[in-house]
Amino acid sequence: GAYLDMAGFIADQGYKTGKGGYQKDYPPLYVLRPDGSTLYTYRDIVYSFKKAARSDLILNIICSEQELAQQKVSLGMMMMNPEMKGRQYHLSYDLVKLTTGKMSGRRGRYLLADDLYDDLKTVIAEKMRKKFEEKNEDVTPEFFEQVTHEVSTAAMKYALLSVGCLTQINFDIAKITDFEDASAPFILYNSTRVASVVRKFDKKVAEGKVPALPALAECDTGKLDDGKEWEILMEFVLPFASMIRDGASPALPEPPLLPQYGTHKVCDFLNHMVRALSGYYGPTGVRILPTDSMLEGPEPWDGAAATHARVHLCKAFKQVIDNGLRLLMIEPLERM
Repeated sequence: GAYLDMAGFIADQGYKTGKGGYQKDYPPLYVLRPDGSTLYTYRDIVYSFKKAARSDLILNIICSEQELAQQKVSLGMMMMNPEMKGRQYHLSYDLVKLTTGKMSGRRGRYLLADDLYDDLKTVIAEKMRKKFEEKNEDVTPEFFEQVTHEVSTAAMKYALLSVGCLTQINFDIAKITDFEDASAPFILYNSTRVASVVRKFDKKVAEGKVPALPALAECDTGKLDDGKEWEILMEFVLPFASMIRDGASPALPEPPLLPQYGTHKVCDFLNHMVRALSGYYGPTGVRILPTDSMLEGPEPWDGAAATHARVHLCKAFKQVIDNGLRLLMIEPLERM
C-alpha cells in the first residue's frame, strides 16, 4: 500500500496543532491498498480538484461525523498544490436528536419528516382551536386546515434552522410549538398581530373615520415619541441587512477551522425583535389606532399625524419580520 504523511506535512508547513489547529499525531492518509486499489478518501481528493477547476470556493455540506475525512481531503489537496489552501471547506452540521435518543440508521432509530409533521400538526391544531375559541372567532374548516398546515411546516423548519450547524438539534415538540417564545408559531402570531393593526386602520379609512395614509415622506416622524419605537427601529429594522450579511457571508478562517454560516442568527434576530414588538403596543403599550369613543367624542380628534407615523412604522416592522421568515423558507401569514 501507499500513504500520504500528513503529520510530516503539517510539521513542515508550521501549521498549528492542538486547540484551534490540527490534531497532534495526525494519522496518515492511505491512498492505495496492498492490492493496488484506491481508497474512497483519495478518490475524493481527485474529485475535489475537478470541483476546484470549476469554482472559486468549495463548500462540502457533510455531517460532522466526516470531519476528519474531510480535513484529510483538504490537506491532501494542499500537499499536491499549495494554492488549494483555503479553497475547500467542510460545512459541517450535526445530527438531529430525538427525546428518545439519537437517530441511527444502522440501529433502526429514525423519524420520518412526515411523522414529525403529523405530530406537530396535532399539537398545533389543538392550540389553534383554543385560541379561536378564546377570541370567539369562527373560521371555516378550509381556513383552519390551511393555517395549521402552514404553522406546522414553519415550526419544523424553524426548529432545524434555529441552531448553529455544529450544535446537535434536540427535537422537543413542546418547545417547537410554543406560542409564547422562541418558535415559528410565536413569530408568526406576532407578525399577524401587526397585520391586524394595519387592516383595522384600513377599515377605519374605508369607513371615513380617519384620513387615508399619506406617503412616508409626508409623515411627521417626530410624533413617534415613545422610546420603544426608536429602540425597535434602531436595533432591528436598520441592522437587518447587516445581520443577513454576517450570517450568510462569514469570514473564511485559517484551516482547519470551519466557517460559521448561521441560519440560526436569523432565527435569533426574529425572536428578539418579536419579543420587543410584543411589548410595544397593546393594553400596556403604545396606542396606535384611535378608539371609536375617541373619534366620536365631543372634542375633535387630533391624533391623525401620530397614527399615520405609527402605521408606517408597523408596516416596516412587518416587512422586516416577513423578509426574515422568507429567508427561512417560511411563508408569512396575514391571519392566524
